[in-house]
Amino acid sequence: MIPSFVEAARLPQTDRDQAALISDAEGRATLALLGELRDDDWARPTDCVEWDVRTLVSHLVGQCEDNIHLRTMLRRQLTGRRRHPSKIALDAHMAVQIDDHATETGPALVEEFARLWPRAVRARLRRPSTLRRVTIDSGIPATPRMPIGYLLDVIYPRDLWMHRVDLARATGRPITTGEHDRQITEQVIRDLALAWTGPPIALELTGPAGGSWLIGTGDPAGVVRADAVAYMRALAGRDDDVHLELVSGDPAASAAARQARVVF
Repeated sequence: MIPSFVEAARLPQTDRDQAALISDAEGRATLALLGELRDDDWARPTDCVEWDVRTLVSHLVGQCEDNIHLRTMLRRQLTGRRRHPSKIALDAHMAVQIDDHATETGPALVEEFARLWPRAVRARLRRPSTLRRVTIDSGIPATPRMPIGYLLDVIYPRDLWMHRVDLARATGRPITTGEHDRQITEQVIRDLALAWTGPPIALELTGPAGGSWLIGTGDPAGVVRADAVAYMRALAGRDDDVHLELVSGDPAASAAARQARVVF
């Protein structure tokens, strides 16, 4: 093992108590950004190509509502299949979230998010263990079923984090990072390692949210370096041309890192 590089596949999954703390921190970071938005920000395009800033925030509000009320989530799933038959299940669901808030202004959506996010965090924390062990279809083609506990504790905080990055980029605000950002990054890297099929690599992500990990089994074919936030965007499918530095070793190492994707 390369000194100071951690075997990513051995990282533990975030548990429900850790997830609540991470979610609370991410909610506060997102609200701080939302509080800076001005009238001319709401119509700006985002990296989510069908959404502007206002639409993206309406999705965040809808996500909170789904977390709090399971019946709302189920209604949107059923409505999405009927109303948006050409979309994959997940996109259809999110389209209904946005439909439900189509007439609200940006500032009103921010107020709703501020009110609902803490309730959503508490609702996820209270979901019983029996429910958490149930596996569900992610709504994304060719993606394995996932336990509800994983969706609650890992995917929802990760989704909000990435959307905060989207909002910051769309509006020219800085992307602030803290300890909880690194914990979110670690869970992404854990998932990357568990699904890895390429040559083993040593991955060094720079910046406050970064770290150094071994991906794959065996001696690494190369050492690859990238900015942590930039590489998270690449793994989420938002940047096919992310800058990856091959510090040493086989170019196949950086090629595999560039092609990898993780569910956000």
